[in-house]
This record gives sequence, structure tokens and C-alpha cells, in this order.
Amino acid sequence: MRYGAAAAGAAIGFLFVSAGPSVAWDGCGGHAVECYDKVRLPDVYATQARPVVVRHGYNEVVETPPVIVDQAEKVLVSPGRWHEERTAAVYGSRAEHVLVRPASRTYEVVPAVTRTVEETVVVHPGAESWQHSRRLFGRERMCKVRSAPITRTVAHEVVVAPAHRIAHDSPAEYRTVEHSVVIQEASVRRVYEAPMYGTVMRRVVVSPGSRHVVSHAAVVAVVHEQVVVRQGGYGWQRSRPGLFDHHW
Repeated sequence: MRYGAAAAGAAIGFLFVSAGPSVAWDGCGGHAVECYDKVRLPDVYATQARPVVVRHGYNEVVETPPVIVDQAEKVLVSPGRWHEERTAAVYGSRAEHVLVRPASRTYEVVPAVTRTVEETVVVHPGAESWQHSRRLFGRERMCKVRSAPITRTVAHEVVVAPAHRIAHDSPAEYRTVEHSVVIQEASVRRVYEAPMYGTVMRRVVVSPGSRHVVSHAAVVAVVHEQVVVRQGGYGWQRSRPGLFDHHW
């Protein structure tokens, strides 16, 4: 390679020498006025922007669901009404002393105390009468005779102590009796019962559902890339003349 390069340099030097007077010794065989070196020319690139479809456009059907909310609604459970409230009578018991038997007085009869007494009583007081009698020798005699009184023993009761009454007082007899009494009379009153309300949850459609088509445009991106504008190769580049390098 070194040999080829030297030969090429010698040929170029020869050409340049023959073209005009040389001004310096550059290995071309004389003094060169201009010198050119063969150099590698790089490829020339440029930044080029080009659009790239990232996503193609499309149509989308969008459905919006209905908006439904639960709404509390007041409803009548039972209407107001009048009704009667009856209050039963209140009874109690009360103890009371009741006269079972009133006071009384009884009498006990004490019989008389008697004693039997015997007494001689004249039944007949006696009397005078003539009695005829015959005596001896036929003699008659009339005598006035007085008869003795006739008596008899008679028993009779004699009151030693007269009969009498003894009073016996019996106190009144009572008994405790419990009987029911009305403490509070039964009553009836009219009472108004207010209506009763409740809450019912109802589903209410705030807005109905809908369906519409949404068009989505294609997504295009710009891509910057390096492109070759000109292919590289070999060319001649002017250089300053000088002494010929002996490095080959």
C-alpha cells in the first residue's frame, strides 16, 4: 500500500511539475506551486422530517348511561283519626268497723228464797152442846158440854228473800270488714292521633341515556431521520506545498 501511494504521489507530482515552474520541493520532482492530496470524502447526510401515522383515525360509538338517583319521598302511612280512650274505674279497699251485735242488757230472775214453816191452825173453834146421859138408877142427866177446838198443823212457805232480777250488760260487738270503694270514676276522653308518615326511596331518572358517534382523527407524528444526500468517495484536497515527506 505504501508503495502504491508513493507511486501515485510521484505521478501527481510529475503532472504538477510539468504544469508550471515549481516553487518548492514536495517530492513531485521540483518546486510545486499547488499541491493536492487525495482524501476520503464522507457521505453527506441531512435531517429530513417525514410524517408517520401512529394511529389511524376511527369512529367510536359512545353510550352515555342514564343518570338515575334514589330520591326520598314522603308517603302517608296512616291518616289521622279520633278515637276514644276509656279509663277504667279505680277501685280500692277500705276497712270499716261494722256493728255486728249492739250492746244489750239481759236480766236474770233470781227466785224468791222460801222456807217451809209448820203452824197449828184452829180448824174448828169448838162448840157447846148438851149431852144426855143416863146414870145409875135411871137418872138422866143433861150436861152442857163444851167441845175442844179442832186444830191442824199446816205447813206453808214463808218468803225469806223476795224474788228479784239481776241485770247483765253485754257490750256491743264489732267486726272489721273490708269492702271496695271507688277511688276514681271511669272516664272517656277523645284523643286525636296524628297521621303517620314514612319515607320511601324511589328511583328517579335525572337524564336519559344517549348514544353518539365520536370521530377520532388519525394521530400523525413527525419523525426526523438522517438521510444520505450525497455518497462519499475520494477526492483531491488542496494542501500547502512543502518538503516531500519520506515516511512512505
